[in-house]
Amino acid sequence: MRRLKRLPIPLLFALAVAVGVAVTIIIQITALPPPPAVVAPIETSATDISTGSSSHILSVEAAVSSYVTYPTVAGFGKLQLLANTTGWYYYPGTMMVTVVRRSTGDAQFNIGNSKVYVREINTTHAFVFYSATVVGVVTKKVQVGATGWYVYHPVVTDFDSATANTIKNLAAALGLSYIDVFQPRADYLTFNTGTKTYNIYVDRFDSSGAVNRKGNVYYMSLNDMTPLSANSAVIVDRLVQIDQYNYALYPIWLLLYIQVNSNITLAITITPVR
Repeated sequence: MRRLKRLPIPLLFALAVAVGVAVTIIIQITALPPPPAVVAPIETSATDISTGSSSHILSVEAAVSSYVTYPTVAGFGKLQLLANTTGWYYYPGTMMVTVVRRSTGDAQFNIGNSKVYVREINTTHAFVFYSATVVGVVTKKVQVGATGWYVYHPVVTDFDSATANTIKNLAAALGLSYIDVFQPRADYLTFNTGTKTYNIYVDRFDSSGAVNRKGNVYYMSLNDMTPLSANSAVIVDRLVQIDQYNYALYPIWLLLYIQVNSNITLAITITPVR
């Protein structure tokens, strides 16, 4: 008489699946589209990144036949620019970056042969540094509604002790004698009508912790900038995906340079684009 062998219970389950049970694997994928841009960090606050629109009105008096200039940052990331007149110019920059992330915390990312370092200053602010240019920016970490994303919004800094120590420690860790820090302030951007150069000033923070205000300047020629046609939208994409949870956003510089011969209202609309 043959003896019946007892099969282990896990094996019985395995045989049941193999011989006659249909198995369905269901994968639910949740898309995580990040906020595509930080719009106009000079003209808007670090909390003004919700949906909708806003206007910023500037009144300028100018002599007839003189030139009016207005340099600014259109924003960081992927933007649509729409001007109502000619006289506007833009330039996709590579001078520094900011980030959009699903979580906060110190981090290091690779973009090509360059690195982006995120160093937390405290619970509300962080320093974002771009190794390719040795330029960083102090940012405020802003949670975007209930999306789960955090935008690191560039803000002005007075180099308080926590900020200064963060930058100093990063410089020491990377063996750098200095780090340039961009300040999103109107007085850090100028346009020289004589040389036709757009100037971007930065504070130079040396490894000892000393700060030389406007200690360095980066510039581009007007010839390097692209003019906008009137009433014709242009999309400028400076959004770079690092991975599914982190994106880098490069700046888009903006310039108004126009000769005034009569009263005129100039407007440009800057819109994030997915």
